[in-house]
Amino acid sequence: MRFHFHFAPLPLLKNIARNIRHMHEHDHHIQPDHKKGVLKVLHYINQHLPDDLSLEVLAEVANYSPYHFQRIFQEAIRETPKQYVIRLRLEKAAHYLKIFPEMPVAEIAFNCGFSSPATFSRAFKSHYQVNAETFRTMPNSDLYSPDGEENKIEIPGLIEWVKQNPERQNQPEFSSGPTIKWVPGRKFACIPIVLNHPECISLAFRNLMKWAIPNELHRKESHFIGIWLDAPVFTSLEKCRYLAGIEIDAETMNYKGAELFSMDAGKYASLRMKGDLEATWNKIVSMNHNFIESMGFSLSELIGFEIFEECPAYKPYESIMKDVLLPVRPKG
Repeated sequence: MRFHFHFAPLPLLKNIARNIRHMHEHDHHIQPDHKKGVLKVLHYINQHLPDDLSLEVLAEVANYSPYHFQRIFQEAIRETPKQYVIRLRLEKAAHYLKIFPEMPVAEIAFNCGFSSPATFSRAFKSHYQVNAETFRTMPNSDLYSPDGEENKIEIPGLIEWVKQNPERQNQPEFSSGPTIKWVPGRKFACIPIVLNHPECISLAFRNLMKWAIPNELHRKESHFIGIWLDAPVFTSLEKCRYLAGIEIDAETMNYKGAELFSMDAGKYASLRMKGDLEATWNKIVSMNHNFIESMGFSLSELIGFEIFEECPAYKPYESIMKDVLLPVRPKG
């Protein structure tokens, strides 16, 4: 199963940039052209993580000199390009180690863009304080507890936000237990964000609608999707990448203003639920370790989907029923 990304020019870069925390915090320091260049590079990195992502390559993508690009990128993201790329590669490797236990460490290293197993081993131990093999064999409870109270995933800032918005507190609801089902292929036009605030998903979908409606891409039967590119198990939530998308027809050609994402047909573990970010992710973790494995399946991709019953632009995220989907394949 493969998922395909395509990059198109982004007229809504100004709106998208407001949802990227570091750019937002330093908005008065970063010129619009610089924002556009950095965002273009972030999209390029998403699509080419295993490939050559040297400073020279990324600077060429942004159309700046290497020296000038490094300064702009670090000002916007508060990481150097090298630090950002290595972090994404290590987080992806951590996912591979836990989700694909039979995959050789050397293969993981190359799949994640490291030039050699030795280079990967040094970087991994420096980042996680243990070597890759030890990390792989650590009990999952040492990393997170899907259903426990003490070690469950907690989203920074969410508790304080809920205190300030008590009307938004709710318990997760489930309309049915998890199942394995066939899902048809789909294509989406998406806006990328990072999950730095409980309202960021709603804001992203509002920006998406500002783009989709004038381009006549919004219909009564339109489906809306959220795509988790990172997991807050190994990536701090404020750096987790997320795509807010609307389904488009295969023949639709007016893609300018969005990142395109193709979701292949295949088998998915599915859970119909509603709840906030924290509840959603804890159920994703629980579904992987308590259901998928017991059904004789394993994850086939390091990605998660949520297809919403209603557009999150107009209702709070936590109050919308959605199908959480994880791509799977038979074990062995």
